[in-house]
Amino acid sequence: MSHRTARMRRPTLGLHQIRSPLSRIAFALPEGAAHLLWLEHGSVHIRPNANGPEPERSGPRFFWWANGAGRELIAEVGARGMLLSIPEVSLMQALPTSLIGEQMQRTLSQDLDLAAEASGSAAEILNGFARERNSGEAGADIATSNYLSLLLLQLWRLARKDLVNLGGAPQGLSERFILMAAQRARENRPVEDYARDLKVSRDRLGSAVKRATGLSPQAYLHRLLIRDAMELLANTGMPVSQVAFRLGFVDPAYFTRFFKRETGQNPGAYRKSYRKKEDAQAQSFAAWP
Repeated sequence: MSHRTARMRRPTLGLHQIRSPLSRIAFALPEGAAHLLWLEHGSVHIRPNANGPEPERSGPRFFWWANGAGRELIAEVGARGMLLSIPEVSLMQALPTSLIGEQMQRTLSQDLDLAAEASGSAAEILNGFARERNSGEAGADIATSNYLSLLLLQLWRLARKDLVNLGGAPQGLSERFILMAAQRARENRPVEDYARDLKVSRDRLGSAVKRATGLSPQAYLHRLLIRDAMELLANTGMPVSQVAFRLGFVDPAYFTRFFKRETGQNPGAYRKSYRKKEDAQAQSFAAWP
């Protein structure tokens, strides 16, 4: 079936109105940018879809794709909404430099399918962003930047509310666990707490997560903590004790034992080896003619 295509060739901050087209219309989702769709009415699908056949998605809902990866969004006849494309640089600038900002970043690093909230807050913020972007008034760039930060915060809140929504499919359960883990791994809560919050048994949660990730829920939580620990050790000057507290460990000695068990090195040795590797790479670059 034929359709028109609206091309977004480079990952730039862009907003596209979808106004009840009389024929299918396609929007390119470039790599290197996240894409937010507010689907007020009608249906859309992604092509090609990495997860199998093209499922049709209907509004009113928000859809977030962490990376377009060169796919296309196909809006069906009569669809209505807005598509916002956010380059990686703009996304990082809009996130707060705080613990909540880190949680938002982890949540927004994955695709999301979110129910539209009754109050319409996120849709109202997106409309405000669109008004400022099109106004041409002095200070519009500052206003749009603030609107973008508010929009990302609201999406994160929606994702948190959506964590405990019930659903029968194991895939949906594993996705909710992964999203919850991204936000709560540093709380060092037992797997039983996650199962209780998701209103399933520990065994059912374990089976769903194992099928989706190849890991048990506990191993998946440990992998998140180790990833965050490595990042903090490599890219900050925090003492090991402060890294431990930042990751939710009350006892730095226990954190050291945990880190060595998972990686084969204690935190201090890992930091030294990482920086030695970085220095060696810097020296090799400096030796270039």
